Amino acid sequence: MIQLYTGGKMKFFVIASGSKGNVSYIEHNENKILIDAGISYTKIKNSLELINVGTEEITHLFLTHEHSDHIAGLSMIKKKHDINIYTSKGTKEALKLPSSTHIISGFEPVILDGLSIIPIPLSHDAKEPFGFLIESDDSKICYITDTGYISHSHLDYLKNCDLYYLESNHDPYLLTQSKRPYPLIRRILNEKGHLSNEDSAYYFSKMMGENTKHLIIAHVSEECNTDEAITHTYKEVLAASGIDLNDLNFIIARQNKPLEVITL
Repeated sequence: MIQLYTGGKMKFFVIASGSKGNVSYIEHNENKILIDAGISYTKIKNSLELINVGTEEITHLFLTHEHSDHIAGLSMIKKKHDINIYTSKGTKEALKLPSSTHIISGFEPVILDGLSIIPIPLSHDAKEPFGFLIESDDSKICYITDTGYISHSHLDYLKNCDLYYLESNHDPYLLTQSKRPYPLIRRILNEKGHLSNEDSAYYFSKMMGENTKHLIIAHVSEECNTDEAITHTYKEVLAASGIDLNDLNFIIARQNKPLEVITL
C-alpha cells in the first residue's frame, strides 16, 4: 500500500512520468480524474489499486496532447469504461476521438463539483497541447510538461500554487553528447520541444510563492538527465533568488514507479 500524506481534500498521485508513458491521478470530492493515459490499461489499473481506487471509478480523463507516451492506454480505457474525455480541438482531431469528447479551450475553466481545471496553452510539437491549473477552494496544482517554454504572460497566472508538477526533461550537455540523432536533439532543444533543467528551475523560481510546499520534477529523460544534475541546477537557480530547495518537498518522478499520494 502506498502511504498517504494526511490532511486536506485534493489528492494527487503520479503513476508514471517520462518518455515511456505519463499518467497522473487527482481526486477531489466525487471527482476521480486521470490526466493522460500513456501506459497500458493493466499498469494503470494495478497502480490505482495501490490506493484502493478501481478504474471503473474514474469519472474524467483529461488529455494533454496526442503523443503516444500520453495516450497508449486510451483505447482500452474507452473500450472498458464509459468515461468523460476532455481535450483540445487539435488533440481530438489528431486522435479522431468521438463527437462525445468534451472540447476544452485555453484559460476557459472546466468546473467539476467545486474543482476548477483550467487548460494552459503550451509550446510543443503537437496539434494543440495543454497543461493544467487545477484549483479547489483550498489548494492549487500547476501541471506543466511537454513544452519548449512557458510564456511569460502565463507566469503570473500560475503563481503561488501549493504543488508544481513541472517538466525538467534534460541536461543540455548530456543531451548534446548523447548518441541521439541530431534532428531529435534539435527537436528537444527548440521552442516546441522540452524544458531543460535550467529553464525548469528558472520558471519555477518565478512561479513559486508562500503557499508552495511541493515540487515534483516530471518527464525526466533517462538517458540525458540525472538526479544529481537536476538537484544541482535547481539549488543554484533558486539560491540566486534567495530560495532554499531544502524547504520544499522536492520529488523526482519516475518512469516505472508510482510516487506516494500527496494530499493537499
